[in-house]
Amino acid sequence: MKLNVPTLAQLAAEGKKASVLFWVGCAGSFDERAKKITKAFVKILNQTKTNFAVLGTEETCTGDPAKRAGNEFLFQMQAMQNITTMDQYGVTKNCYYMSSLF
Repeated sequence: MKLNVPTLAQLAAEGKKASVLFWVGCAGSFDERAKKITKAFVKILNQTKTNFAVLGTEETCTGDPAKRAGNEFLFQMQAMQNITTMDQYGVTKNCYYMSSLF
């Protein structure tokens, strides 16, 4: 089964917007166990006909590891970068699972 996973950039190029941004996260992108969860969640989003998209290559670190390590400055920088990216696409709903738990 082919997964339908549009990016916000692809939708914007078509003059469309997503209702929900699915923030995949580091583990959801790279960890083999978490990838299974990501794919399962995408299947659910597709099955429920949820109008969603991902950032794809535009997705950066949430800054959570930096914050946990006590580097508040780096966390703030990463958070601001993410806010700017989401603002440029008009994101109002974000769906993110805590990939650091997996």
